Amino acid sequence: MNLRWFHALLILLSAALAVLFGVWCLGLYRREDGIGSLLAAVASFAVSFGLVAYDSWFLRKTRTL
Repeated sequence: MNLRWFHALLILLSAALAVLFGVWCLGLYRREDGIGSLLAAVASFAVSFGLVAYDSWFLRKTRTL
């Protein structure tokens, strides 16, 4: 596995971790009704979307390497 694919895999795993954290925060919000956990979930999903977009851009940009 070359460095390009290793980097892409790590970014994808980070996005999956952000989604799992967002789901956990939503579960916490359902139990406790705290606005902080809802904001953390929304931020986590936004970060996950950004990481997937970055991963897509990175793979397109480094296709010729």
